[in-house]
Amino acid sequence: MKDIRVLGVDDSHFTPHTRGKVALIGVVMRASNYIDGFLKREIEIDGIDATDAIIHMTLGKYEKDIRVVMTQGITFGGFNVIDVERIHGETGKAILVISRKMPDLESMERALRMHFPDWKERVELIRKVEIEKVKNGEWDIYVQRVGLDRKEAEEIIRKFTVRGAIPEPVRVAHLAASALYFGESRGKP
Repeated sequence: MKDIRVLGVDDSHFTPHTRGKVALIGVVMRASNYIDGFLKREIEIDGIDATDAIIHMTLGKYEKDIRVVMTQGITFGGFNVIDVERIHGETGKAILVISRKMPDLESMERALRMHFPDWKERVELIRKVEIEKVKNGEWDIYVQRVGLDRKEAEEIIRKFTVRGAIPEPVRVAHLAASALYFGESRGKP
């Protein structure tokens, strides 16, 4: 696991409840926290294409190098929910969904019910994989995992965390995504 490579993914800023596209940024990073490259795709705000975009990122130029896909949350561009089991199934890569706070699943479900005719399918994707609290240094983070046991997931998270709670692949993807929109990096992932 010395030179394991991870694809970290986060979305750029967008205006909620609008039509249009938002950038999805990927960073390919190896365990020594060396950046191998960046990837960019566009997805529909509140669409259903984030899963396909992440699959295409994973099966592109860095396919042979990437062992794990690590995302900043399970929704992108609003409620464009990813299907973590489908990503794992079609790419063979393990998936780690990282959240700084425990997602409020009930609030998410209420919002989906109000705004989306396919809300049941989106809720099913969000709830498909159990959310686990994981200790990362002195912080608790919340993780959904596919293709890794808990011990492997914790080891990879620790290996890729330099300081703070969030592993570098998703932290750097967040910084790049915010700079793409604002012209400079903003906010915590």
